[in-house]
Amino acid sequence: MPFTKRDAPNCEWCPHKKNCLYELLGTKESKKAWREMRLANPFKSGEVVFHEGTMPQGVYVVCKGKVKIYKSSRTGQQLITRVESPGDLVGHISLLAKEGAYTGTAEALEPATVSMVDERTFVDFLAKYPVASLALMREMAKDVRRGENKARDIAFKPARGRLADTMLRMMKPGKPHPIVEGLKRRDLAEMAGLTIETAVRLLKDFEERGILRKKDKDLLIVNELQLRSMSASSV
Repeated sequence: MPFTKRDAPNCEWCPHKKNCLYELLGTKESKKAWREMRLANPFKSGEVVFHEGTMPQGVYVVCKGKVKIYKSSRTGQQLITRVESPGDLVGHISLLAKEGAYTGTAEALEPATVSMVDERTFVDFLAKYPVASLALMREMAKDVRRGENKARDIAFKPARGRLADTMLRMMKPGKPHPIVEGLKRRDLAEMAGLTIETAVRLLKDFEERGILRKKDKDLLIVNELQLRSMSASSV
């Protein structure tokens, strides 16, 4: 489906705007320009926003839902490198690096809405509104810090803590318990930097400890406090 103006959410009404580049723009003029130049498209779970190996067309912003970024091997194996949430930029690094194609595929992890600004419009926007360039630098600095924190966790945080941290990041409010919806065990393993066998073993351990309970394809977080304690633990 094409990106259209009709599907672009109103940034002023967005509940996630404080996490978005939009909120960092500062001036009313630059915010208005940002709202007017965006196009958007709804994606079903599993639909691809852009493919690894294709040339960047613009910059994307997740407005609703979650989008996973993954790399593929020659044998078809996938490795999730990031999961982007509402407000996060997607594809901007490849666009600005000018070093060729996307190095990963962006795919909706759940029903999502993604906004897009084409390359020429985005570059003109940055030139016209210097505050937008500063906002973009801040967003990219956050990306760098996220990468450093993930590398640190893989190096020093035990497998149990990494899985607990991943589940907390993917958790949604629910009644009577928070829930991790529809994620495959392989996805959880890749996000936590674990083998699928280790992730399955730890999930079984969490279930036996009364931390979670399986419900169809979902995981109910029965004891969020204990899960947070595991996430914070260094042993």
